[in-house]
Amino acid sequence: MKINLLGVVFITTLSALALSSCSVDQEAALFSRPAAAGSSEKSKKASVKTGEKSDWATRIEEAKQKREEAKAIADKEKAAKLAAKKKEDALEARKLAAAKSKEEAEKRAEEASRKALADKKLKDKAAADAARKQALADAKEKKERDRADKIAAKRKVELDRDNRQANEVAAVSNRRTGGGFFSRLSLGTPSRYKSEGHHIHVNQGLLSSLNASNAKVEIDISEQRARIYKSTGGYDHLVIETQVSTGKSGYSTSTGTFRIKEKLVAKRSTLYGSWVNSGGSTVSSSGDSRSRPSGGARFIGAEMPYWIRINGGIGMHIGYVPDYPASHGCIRVPPPIQPLIFSKVGVGTSVTIKH
Repeated sequence: MKINLLGVVFITTLSALALSSCSVDQEAALFSRPAAAGSSEKSKKASVKTGEKSDWATRIEEAKQKREEAKAIADKEKAAKLAAKKKEDALEARKLAAAKSKEEAEKRAEEASRKALADKKLKDKAAADAARKQALADAKEKKERDRADKIAAKRKVELDRDNRQANEVAAVSNRRTGGGFFSRLSLGTPSRYKSEGHHIHVNQGLLSSLNASNAKVEIDISEQRARIYKSTGGYDHLVIETQVSTGKSGYSTSTGTFRIKEKLVAKRSTLYGSWVNSGGSTVSSSGDSRSRPSGGARFIGAEMPYWIRINGGIGMHIGYVPDYPASHGCIRVPPPIQPLIFSKVGVGTSVTIKH
């Protein structure tokens, strides 16, 4: 727009100059007469030229003024455009700043949300771990309680067995005072060898000929039976068969072939029994001589009447005989029959223990 305005001004100025030039030349031609016309005519011609010059300068000045005005207008327009551009740039910058601020705010909100979610996951995991640990602790505590209850129940059962065994031993001892050992084993009364709830068989026809020189003992752990044979002429004849109770789990009875090393009518265990306090009262214990309980002052070994030592600390003796292995390794025999077996074997008699 600035270029067009300057062009208009320039063309206008040239047109004015052309017209002015044309007028001067025409008038000069009109007045161009012979010199004889006189001085007045010369003066007039000079006046016209002076006037023409004055008009030309004025036009030049006007043209210049118009150019300056046009330039001022163009500068004003340019300044207005620059101001508008600056305003537009400022507005765009504000929009960009607002968009950036909004984006940053959204990012902060998203980061805060992620952090809150991560914190929640950590808390949930910690709570789950704590619950799992508590469950394990509860299960362990319950297991320990159950184990303690089982141990207590087992000790009670063993104590009851020991009491029953003591009663049976006492009954045997009482019978022992009434007329002597062989009077209780009268061949005419086989019921004396029987024991309630136990399998016992005695061959009366061979019993009298059975003795330490021909006796042979066999213990069958799988059947929980003891058999005493009379061995003659290469043949073994069954004379006595009785139910027994061998070593329980953890206290198994050793298998093999052995020979009787010792016989004692009265024998007490050096390992198993009961602990008593200084007043003679029984205190709660594991029943093991190697583990002194609180308050225990003296150990009393369990009675093992009619003891027959077979191998190391393992032997046959009167004891409590359930229908399963229950001893600490020995072979328990019902009270009515063990004295008879004791009388028919001797030191050196062969004993075979098998499954």
